[in-house]
Amino acid sequence: MLPWFQEAHYWQGKGGPWGRCMGDECGPGGIQTRAVWCAHVEGWTTLLTNCKQAERPDNQQNCFKVCDWHKELYDWQLGSWNQCQPVISRSVEKPAECVRGEEGIQTRDIVCVQKANGVIVEDTICEYFEPKPQLEQGCLIPCQKDCIVTEFSIWSECSKTCGQGLKHRYRHVVAPPQFGGFVCPNLTEFQVCSSSPCAAEESMYSLNVGPWSTCSVPHSRHIRQARKRGKNKEKEKDKEKAIRDPEARELIKKKRNRNRQNRQENKYWDIQIGYQTRQVMCTHRNGKTVALR
Repeated sequence: MLPWFQEAHYWQGKGGPWGRCMGDECGPGGIQTRAVWCAHVEGWTTLLTNCKQAERPDNQQNCFKVCDWHKELYDWQLGSWNQCQPVISRSVEKPAECVRGEEGIQTRDIVCVQKANGVIVEDTICEYFEPKPQLEQGCLIPCQKDCIVTEFSIWSECSKTCGQGLKHRYRHVVAPPQFGGFVCPNLTEFQVCSSSPCAAEESMYSLNVGPWSTCSVPHSRHIRQARKRGKNKEKEKDKEKAIRDPEARELIKKKRNRNRQNRQENKYWDIQIGYQTRQVMCTHRNGKTVALR
């Protein structure tokens, strides 16, 4: 058990303000002190030995000694303001209808950093040159605004002239929702409509036409055979002309040279004729494929 006089005493100064950082050199080698004393429960101070020595708070700690040239190395880093939050107060009742908005508060993070690498350091370094900026501020939460739309238009005509179809009507957005208001409702409505029954049997079927396929050219062997037959015909004609008129030989030679030159100059001389296909089907209303007739 402790002596009776220690039970009536307690330490004061714990959590008190620390003094200015002192030291011979600038940087983290400084020392900071604070006053700690022993007090009686009645309020008067007494000897330090009257308090419990195991509970005695520290009166000295290491610190960062700030010098004037540190102003170029450290500075406050300001975070962005967060979302405005309402102020919870039981004494103030919220009005039934929002008129000008709701009072709120928003905060931000502020730290002291080293400019060169962004490393966070003690706030006391930056506070040596400039007080810590404001951490919170008042704000106003705007009133919620619901979506506003026009009245519906008149119903459109039925999509089919006979049998069962659909008709629709629409409306436009006048003002979009803001600040958490109700979202816009559906802008288009559909309704089943019925006209006179379809008498023709053709209404039971529909023709489905697919897309065109890629362009395909004939087989290369067919092309070579066609070209070979064309060349043979030209040779036969040339022979006939040469027999009939020996002077035509020179004209044929010039014509061939001219054709050869034209093919080299024209980039479209080797275009080939291809073909495309597509699928055409007749479908019954129940989804089955029937003959095209």
